[in-house]
Amino acid sequence: MVIADEVPIEPFEGIAFAEPVRVALELREADRMLAVEGTVDARVHGPCDACLEDVDLEVHVDVEERLDPSHGRDAEPFGENNVLTGQRLDVADLAQQTVLSALPMGLRCKEDCLGLCGICGANRNMGECSCDRAQ
Repeated sequence: MVIADEVPIEPFEGIAFAEPVRVALELREADRMLAVEGTVDARVHGPCDACLEDVDLEVHVDVEERLDPSHGRDAEPFGENNVLTGQRLDVADLAQQTVLSALPMGLRCKEDCLGLCGICGANRNMGECSCDRAQ
């Protein structure tokens, strides 16, 4: 079975998805397992962890999963197969988990972001403030 769709994803801990996530997956049975292969593409929006400016990030994830239908969400809600309910695959949940696991620990507006001044709170990427850093 081939799935080519756009699925809406709920915001998660300050991370928003500006548009539905694009999913292109192939599902097939392999040794009593569900083999899921394909790609997930998303636009992620959230604040920079250092300076709090808005960050837009394109995320592309290659998916290659083997899921055991006998151990789905009902049997193990927090297990690896929690995107399965019986014989049903929750594509949106799979997409969200895949994208979130591919994100860096914190979003950054740029690699060399200087962040905020610890004294006055000014964005140091916009220029130096007049605070005495020796304090």
